[in-house]
Amino acid sequence: MNRAFVLVPLLLVLACGESQTDLNVERLPDVQPNLPQVPTLPPPPHPTQYPDGSYSVYGVRARLRNTIDTELAVTGYIVDIYTPPECDRRHDPNCRVLAPHMRIADTRGESDQAKTLMVVGYAENQEQIDEAVELHRRGRYEPPPPESGLLPIPVDFAVGNKVKVSGRFTRISSAGFNNSDGLLEYRGHETLEAVEPAED
Repeated sequence: MNRAFVLVPLLLVLACGESQTDLNVERLPDVQPNLPQVPTLPPPPHPTQYPDGSYSVYGVRARLRNTIDTELAVTGYIVDIYTPPECDRRHDPNCRVLAPHMRIADTRGESDQAKTLMVVGYAENQEQIDEAVELHRRGRYEPPPPESGLLPIPVDFAVGNKVKVSGRFTRISSAGFNNSDGLLEYRGHETLEAVEPAED
């Protein structure tokens, strides 16, 4: 009886051994990876900062964590200046007149508003600007003295001008404007390039 128990496992081992020698192993061809080329990232559309330390519109937003709620300067082209509608708020409930504001961009003539930066707070209303421009045209505009704390009204803004605007980069201005990508609350400016004035 004991011999039968020993003989059966021995036959199984021999049978397994014979089947292993009959096994045919076939080598598969080497796998050749077929991956796309590593893409080269294009350079940013504009420099982040210029040699004078001012930001581009692209740059001030690209470094939002460092630039938001700080005093800085942004260099760009004026692409749009708000013109109040010709309506009377006393008689037209749909008449909505906003405080003066403009948009600057890194390229002259930019039409995509997402690539522009709103500049606000350089005047309380359009009448202030119109009066200052008229006085300037006559050679009689005098900016307020520095000790007054009042900002001079810009009289040389024109679509197409290249300007360096200094101010506070924020999401909500004291004039009530807001933008989640940030806007610039005006403190001063320098006109770097002026477009040729249109002939009358």
